[in-house]
Amino acid sequence: MLNNIKNYFQDIHYLRKKPNFFLNKFLGFGEFFYKFIINCKNFLYEKEFLKEKKVDAYVICIGNLTTGGVGKTPIVIELANKISKEKKVAIISRGYKSKLSSKVVNIIKDSKGIKFFDGCICGDEPFQIAKKVSNNVVVITSSNRYMAAKEAIIKYGSEVIILDDGFSNRKLKKDKTILVVDSKMRFGNNHLLPKGPLREPVNQVKRANEVILVDKNDIDIVEAINFAKNFNKPLKVCKMTPKRIYNSQTKAKIKYNIQEYQKAVAFCAIGQPEQFFTFLQKKYNVVKKIFFEDHHTYTKKDIDMLIKTAKTYNTNIFIMTQKDETKIQPLIKDIKGYSFNVLELKNIIEDIM
Repeated sequence: MLNNIKNYFQDIHYLRKKPNFFLNKFLGFGEFFYKFIINCKNFLYEKEFLKEKKVDAYVICIGNLTTGGVGKTPIVIELANKISKEKKVAIISRGYKSKLSSKVVNIIKDSKGIKFFDGCICGDEPFQIAKKVSNNVVVITSSNRYMAAKEAIIKYGSEVIILDDGFSNRKLKKDKTILVVDSKMRFGNNHLLPKGPLREPVNQVKRANEVILVDKNDIDIVEAINFAKNFNKPLKVCKMTPKRIYNSQTKAKIKYNIQEYQKAVAFCAIGQPEQFFTFLQKKYNVVKKIFFEDHHTYTKKDIDMLIKTAKTYNTNIFIMTQKDETKIQPLIKDIKGYSFNVLELKNIIEDIM
């Protein structure tokens, strides 16, 4: 039920549905107050009535203006791995929907390894990041970015702090801010919450030092690039392409030619799933697409539903994203007779201007 409501509002935010007169007025009323609060906050920081706290490290923020996934996580991973060749790096995430308290500093990974083995506990995105970054990258979750940064510096000697999704959090002073924009969704209907997907007004792009446009397999990518050029910021394009498909239970790589035209049930719990399903349709006969709420915590009931669906369509193949794997793996490790496969993507980042 809750997922259906969220999908309904997302359809409104991205112009797939039009709200009725009364709902439109109600959402506009909510947007007015939200905008007032955000503008007051930004004004207080700009006039230095509120102070951003400085730490003894170079702070890079990778964020976005909108709700929902735009593709930040692969960029965070790539940047951290690149910088960690020369500097000690810590990644700080809020750890959205984790079971850990966000009010304290949680060490998800340090040089000795990952401290948790279930993304349901520490959060799917921090867990995914921890699995893919270099050994000398520390991964931390906390809503208090300043406190987390201080601990990373004091305890681990971190020289560079990367904030995953920290654009709206202005308590910690940033040395560089990278704004990530979805090439297809962009800013939706250009309205703030709850009427639209924006968490910050569009004019706050001015706080970014650089823009990365994530190419979501966009046929109009040239038009999207021209849209992003209007920001008058250094611009890069990140293109996501399939890297491989592997079996989550065995980690064995699945060869594309073996899977050609096979029926599969695809499911995911990500913010913007359209690109995921587009990639799959080139390799599989996707007989059923199942959407869960972003950051959904999978349960045995979900697994039973997936298996029942697969039986209905006479297939034993499932496809999911790596983000989903972080939470579902403990539930499927002992299941026999079904192949829970994972699509892994790679990103190529190119300078545009």
